[in-house]
Amino acid sequence: MSAQESQSYKETHIQSIRDTLNYSADLKRKVAETSSEVVYNMALSIFDAFKSGNKLLICGNGGSASDSQHLATEFTIRYRSSVNRQALPAIALTADTSALTAGANDLGYDNVFARLVEAYGTPGDILLGISTSGQSKSVLNAIRFANAHELKTLALLGKDGGEIFKYADLALIVPHFGAADRIQECHIAVGHVIIELVEKLYGYN
Repeated sequence: MSAQESQSYKETHIQSIRDTLNYSADLKRKVAETSSEVVYNMALSIFDAFKSGNKLLICGNGGSASDSQHLATEFTIRYRSSVNRQALPAIALTADTSALTAGANDLGYDNVFARLVEAYGTPGDILLGISTSGQSKSVLNAIRFANAHELKTLALLGKDGGEIFKYADLALIVPHFGAADRIQECHIAVGHVIIELVEKLYGYN
């Protein structure tokens, strides 16, 4: 490859990087403009549940499973090193591989999160389901079970919100119809905003 070709190759990829990052930023701006009140209401619901002695359950598949564990850890352990607060009770339903594999084997994968909500959920708890498609049956079934057993249901969704949007008490949709990556980037950003706001509602700044 000549020096000129090498430079052109580099410039093409640098522009691609700029385009990707700018698109991700624009998508977050769009969510900020359309869904900030939903984010506030989600944080307030979680705060009210914690203050009442209830807990947060979180579930999702694939990258959304990782987000579930990421957010649960920041509630229970720490989000900002500058904030010294009590642990907040959040459980990632995605973290127990024995339960997930037994549930998938014995009950079918579509029912694994609903079974765990049955095990851990009590009236007044919050279930947060994360699905980039809005169609994940395991998340949908968990939300429907939670609704029937007096848990409040929240959802972080993508595309047009899918079937889950019809059942969640509060839902945020990232309006992206491509691959899941850009949706996941928005979901984790929104999750961080929710945690920070919950801390602020407790009086931590």
